[in-house]
Amino acid sequence: MSEPQHAYAWQMTQWQDLQRLISAERLPHALLLAGPSAIGKLRFAKALVSYLLCESPGDLAACGQCRSCHFQGEAAHPDFKEICPEEGKRQIGVDQVRSLQHFSAQHAHRNGGRKLVLIHPAEAMNANTANALLKTLEEPASGTLLILVSHSSSQLLPTIRSRCLQLSFGIPRPEMTESWLRDYVGDQSTAQRLLAETGGRPLAARQVFEEDGLASRERFDKGLIALVDGQRSPLQFAEEMLDADILQVLDWWVARLLSLSRHQLADQVLTAESWQRFKAVPSVSVIQGLERALKLRASFSRGVALNKRLILESLFLEWTQLCQNRAVS
Repeated sequence: MSEPQHAYAWQMTQWQDLQRLISAERLPHALLLAGPSAIGKLRFAKALVSYLLCESPGDLAACGQCRSCHFQGEAAHPDFKEICPEEGKRQIGVDQVRSLQHFSAQHAHRNGGRKLVLIHPAEAMNANTANALLKTLEEPASGTLLILVSHSSSQLLPTIRSRCLQLSFGIPRPEMTESWLRDYVGDQSTAQRLLAETGGRPLAARQVFEEDGLASRERFDKGLIALVDGQRSPLQFAEEMLDADILQVLDWWVARLLSLSRHQLADQVLTAESWQRFKAVPSVSVIQGLERALKLRASFSRGVALNKRLILESLFLEWTQLCQNRAVS
């Protein structure tokens, strides 16, 4: 039996907010955990599921010892259903959501207990799937709690958002995440650099470390400099980048544009020193490029069929033209 999950230390405010609702028996029929990706919302949701299903929960987590906790440890709790994209897919299927009606209609395994449904990421639902979920939200079954986790809640149907109690999660303060990441990577300066690279998102920082992502981003930076120096064309650079995971490339691009924008508008230190040469690119163009990159990343994350080669060629061609117009060198 594995130890029950706790919410992360930087999530204690949200955890305490829910504790007050639970104590007052005022939990709604649907919760929406919304905020940036890779900050621990799914961990929080699973800790909440364990807590609510536990027969003897403590203040911060499930007991880990009762029969309900043992069911969870075996991933076989009859009162819990997890819905996420199936293996090899990036979208949640409509049949997965339709199965909720049968699940919700069943009696809870424990007398007076709850049935819990976890859906993540909620924006991975297409229009048909979202409408199927809306039917469940409009006619909630007594004793069933739906927990939606979303990295981009603005993409959800307004009618879905309006039927959920939203719990917002922001980027944690560095003093709350640096020590956690330092214990994992073994070095304070590396932890700080990883957090800077990922906009302060601790789980993204850990993933970059695990995937040797710092080296990949340095390689991407060198390729971009060669591009603007005329050593290769946008088409050639895009060709070189095809072997890399598109989400990894877009994460790098978003991180660099965000850092450049913050430098231009708030005089913050650039994450990558090599991007000093791009300071003259108009801030409006940087922000527009950032917005486009974020939308592209969201689309690829949802499994939207886009042409990776054309996307990269377009991004790098536009950047080359911006640099040429400003005589970046």
